[in-house]
Amino acid sequence: MRRIPSWTSTAVLMIMLPMLFIYGCGRGSRYDDLPMDAAWAKIHNYYERGRYLDATEHLEIFLINYAGSTLSDSAQYLLAESHFEMDEYIISASEYEKLISQYPRSPLVEEGEYKLGLSFYELSPKYQKEQVYTDKAVEMFQLFIEDFPNSMLVSEAEERILELRTKLAKKEFQAGRLYHRMGEYKAARLYYQSVLDNYYDSEFAEESQLLKADSWSDEKEWAEAQAAYQGYLIRYPDSDRVDYINRQIEYVKKRHQEQLAKEAEGERGGVFRLFDPKDE
Repeated sequence: MRRIPSWTSTAVLMIMLPMLFIYGCGRGSRYDDLPMDAAWAKIHNYYERGRYLDATEHLEIFLINYAGSTLSDSAQYLLAESHFEMDEYIISASEYEKLISQYPRSPLVEEGEYKLGLSFYELSPKYQKEQVYTDKAVEMFQLFIEDFPNSMLVSEAEERILELRTKLAKKEFQAGRLYHRMGEYKAARLYYQSVLDNYYDSEFAEESQLLKADSWSDEKEWAEAQAAYQGYLIRYPDSDRVDYINRQIEYVKKRHQEQLAKEAEGERGGVFRLFDPKDE
């Protein structure tokens, strides 16, 4: 299993410092002098009752007091879970990363790696915004599938990946449509092509191929439009738009022929004018 790089440390530190100050001043940071099993039972009771803030406070102390114990990996996992339950996904991601890196042989790593991806999934914003967390979630789910191909969670990870990739495809597609409406055809095609290259299995791929062809037609680049429409038929031979595409191909072929004829006529006219006796 590959090591997952931790990149949330700075963000987590900025979040945790005020919390640690509150714990220290408001609660006195007092931890009952209990045997390990009793302390663990108390923590579990907090967690089961939904008192996640209390659970995290005591888990932090437990991990110090009983470092290297047989319950260390379970405590680290429960700490990550508690932050996840409180919707503190940046912190939960960091704690899952600690579980994976510090306890790589723990049986909890499998679910921890999945929940790491799920933390980034929960941080993924709407498609209009920057998709850093979306990319990270896809990366982590793919890593999970590679590391645990026989896991019962693989199908869920695959569903999440499909959902996230659809969001990424939609962002590219909508950017292409915006440029298309603005008459910025070259820029539009760059985004349509990005969908075709990177998200060819998404619901936006077919429409991207069609609009790419339309953009060439709108720009009166008839040869390129014809090639793009023909490319659509190659990619989607069973599409219900086949008749429409064939009509478009005939249209752009006709316009291309007219364009070539006009250019040829212009060239002939230029030759005749060169030898026009009236010019002498």
